[in-house]
Amino acid sequence: MSTPLSDHYKGYEINVQALRRAKDRDEPEDGPRHFDIVVTIAKSAHGENGRSIMFGVPEQEPFESPIDATRAGIDYARQIIDNKVEGHSVEDL
Repeated sequence: MSTPLSDHYKGYEINVQALRRAKDRDEPEDGPRHFDIVVTIAKSAHGENGRSIMFGVPEQEPFESPIDATRAGIDYARQIIDNKVEGHSVEDL
């Protein structure tokens, strides 16, 4: 399990966690890995714990590293904030 990483975008705090899946038996040991990526978006507030919403990132191609998976999570969260992902919104925060 990875340590959550965070970012700030347009007044929101984004936390990303990339969870590495176990390799299938037929996958090469040094091949790219699949990750389950979870993003949490909260309204940025100094010293306050505000409401947050958690989103799962849709299935992605394998990534070379957890850093690449985390970047994909941040990009996805930014798309949600920009209202570019149908069915997901941060308007209620």
